[in-house]
Amino acid sequence: MSEKSVSSTAFTVLQGLLYVGLYSNHKYLVSEETRLNAQKILSMSPEGTKRLTQCHSALYHRVADVQEWALLPGIRLHYALRKSKIEQITEQAIADGYTQIVNLGAGFDCLLWQLHSKYKQINFIEIDHPTTSQYKQTALVNTVDSENFHFLEVDFSHQNLQTELNQYSGFDPELNTLFIAEGVLMYLSENDIRLLFESMAKLTLQECMFCFTSLEPPQSSKNNMRRLLPFYLKAVGEPLKFTLASQDMGSFLSTVNAELISKSDTNKMVGEFIKQPLNQLLHHGEYVVLSKIRR
Repeated sequence: MSEKSVSSTAFTVLQGLLYVGLYSNHKYLVSEETRLNAQKILSMSPEGTKRLTQCHSALYHRVADVQEWALLPGIRLHYALRKSKIEQITEQAIADGYTQIVNLGAGFDCLLWQLHSKYKQINFIEIDHPTTSQYKQTALVNTVDSENFHFLEVDFSHQNLQTELNQYSGFDPELNTLFIAEGVLMYLSENDIRLLFESMAKLTLQECMFCFTSLEPPQSSKNNMRRLLPFYLKAVGEPLKFTLASQDMGSFLSTVNAELISKSDTNKMVGEFIKQPLNQLLHHGEYVVLSKIRR
């Protein structure tokens, strides 16, 4: 299968998550099911197989430590923390009566796929670029229950979320819906983000929440990303386009007809999920937001 349009970040996040689940002192953050799915997805291509081999290499562990120091300190453990927070939010939304979960730009994340067999009454939809989605489907297709789990392939460079979901039979506008966008908004322009909020408000006829991650400005004292990172992201074709100080998130949400429910920065997630002594520097700068979209 072609990897030309598969996000480099999708491979990097999955590789980092697998490393945490196999070799970190905090492997309890990554379930066995997640580890198995990660290995299955990575084994589907030459690029993924290379990443899988690296993940098991003691030499590469040291190389990756240096890469983290040069770009984003502790980013692999941060991936596991933000996923733990998003899973917590998703399960709470289900407990609160939300019966439709939509993951925008899902990449290789397997949260919804892993929840679909546990919550048969919930409608799960993953939306992503056709190449990334097809790659993932090849790894998971034999075990996906299509009754309540759906892949929707959308290329947002020339397709519109509102249009595609409106005409998609797997989406039900009458259901309370949680939208998720993990590690996505920082790659969109502010105008595209405003259009996204507008689309979600128009798509749903019932209650609607949006859980997403956002990034503190690179120059902020709350962000410890290295100066080299923006150049690296440009080199892999995924430059940063949108950042926002966490203290300004509530004001921004009010301009897109939404309200802030919660924000979780690194320190808060460490307090919630870390069980063992933390003996390393972590990435600070990306935070998880839960908002409610007003209609």
